[in-house]
Amino acid sequence: MSLCQAPLHATVFIIFVHVRFLVHFLFSFFLLFCFTPILSFTQEKKEVEIINADYLKFQEVNGKKFTRLVGNVQLKQEGVYMWCDSATLDKETNSVDAWGHIHIQQDTVHAYSNILHHDGNRKFSTLTGNARITDSRMILYTNQLFYDIKNKTAFYLDSGRVVKDSTLITSRKGYYYNNTGDVYFNKEVNITDPNYTLTSDTLRYSVQTKISTFYGNTEIVNKESRIYCNNGWFDSEKDISSFGKNTVVINSPQRIDADSIYYERFRGFGKAVSHFIWSDTSMGTEIHGNYGEFYDEQQYIVATQKPLLIYKMEKDSLFLTADTLKSHNKSAADSTKVFYAYHKVRMYMKEMQGVCDSLFYSFEDSTFRMFYKPVLWSSDIQMSGDTIYLLTKEKRAEKLSIYNAGFIISPAGKKYFDQVKGVNIFGYFTNNELSRLDVEGNAESLYFGKDDKDKYIGNNKALSSTMIMHFKEKKISRIVFVKKPEAVFTPLKMLTPEMMQLKDFNWQIDRKPKSREELMQ
Repeated sequence: MSLCQAPLHATVFIIFVHVRFLVHFLFSFFLLFCFTPILSFTQEKKEVEIINADYLKFQEVNGKKFTRLVGNVQLKQEGVYMWCDSATLDKETNSVDAWGHIHIQQDTVHAYSNILHHDGNRKFSTLTGNARITDSRMILYTNQLFYDIKNKTAFYLDSGRVVKDSTLITSRKGYYYNNTGDVYFNKEVNITDPNYTLTSDTLRYSVQTKISTFYGNTEIVNKESRIYCNNGWFDSEKDISSFGKNTVVINSPQRIDADSIYYERFRGFGKAVSHFIWSDTSMGTEIHGNYGEFYDEQQYIVATQKPLLIYKMEKDSLFLTADTLKSHNKSAADSTKVFYAYHKVRMYMKEMQGVCDSLFYSFEDSTFRMFYKPVLWSSDIQMSGDTIYLLTKEKRAEKLSIYNAGFIISPAGKKYFDQVKGVNIFGYFTNNELSRLDVEGNAESLYFGKDDKDKYIGNNKALSSTMIMHFKEKKISRIVFVKKPEAVFTPLKMLTPEMMQLKDFNWQIDRKPKSREELMQ
């Protein structure tokens, strides 16, 4: 029977010897007596090797054999090195239990802890007590770390943190992949950075690119804004981010709800793709659209692709659409809001509707300015001119100004229209309803009169420099001429088609928005 096959006595046979000499001796001994079986076993199991120890002790407890190593212990398994203060090596299970100043090195990866259990067959290590792992790009800290050496992955299941430069990431669970440089975090994920904080359900962080990809409920907070989303990514190196469905960005008093947002914080630029809602509580305003761009500077936003403005007014709301809607502060030093709408502008309120090609509104004077073929309707009364200004006060219509070629048309019957025209027309509202119109400069009127039986008998055409029209129950009730007019009454039977209308008459009822739902389609 060879020495390597001889049984040990019940008592423990102890040898203390410097490990460098012992390793040389055992290696020669095994080559001489057990060459073939030992090499075969080593190739299959890839045993943990002893490189160094101050003292070595063989032990047998309950029939199990151990090698006890003490002082400056160094072990190796293939290309992985392990250091510790003391260790127990089980050759049968090819496992190591180690204590004190644990250090594992695999290429550029270093792992540390107070206690180690290493399964050499699985190449799997459990590091406990002040555990940490680093690849020179980041440091991962936890109390208990599981390290899969074969696949170069590590994970923790009960709280940990990753430090990358000035960024700190904490979570309940974490998974590190050395080959890709990615760390996955799960449950109670928090990022603390000098420029922002982030909380999320699940997050993937690339230590190489500093890109965070998050899944589930996520909140990002910085000095300027607060962001909520379900998914997205954030590149802290380039200061760029992208957010998916159910995203909310709050930059008080403004807020954006969107399906998708791309944002470059370094230049304060962002864009919303697919459906979004932008709102400003200070203005009581919302903009809906399918594409929008915004800049933090001057709180600038432009919306296209069927944009809709909703402006909350007294007991009503203004709904407005155009090809393009835009809003921003008046200047960098002046936070007064201004608003633009251009091309195919359509607006709807219960008491007033309008169309034009372009519109400008300033919150400084609360005035809507309508340009290029503007038309307004108050009930059935149509008002048009080259330019129309509508002044509001406390979010209610107060004064109307029609400049150049003003024309007022009010249906008087199925085929009759009362009409007034002049150079400029100024209207006044009571309780958001038109109550008076002042026509100034070359004023003309065409008014259809009735008899005592409420039947039309003809029309009265008058010319004057100035006239005043009064309204009652949304109809013209009377006309007052400031100076004696030139007036002609023509009986109904004598009226020709040309006498039924003033010059430039243009009834545009087909352009009138019929409902807010029509604008929202």
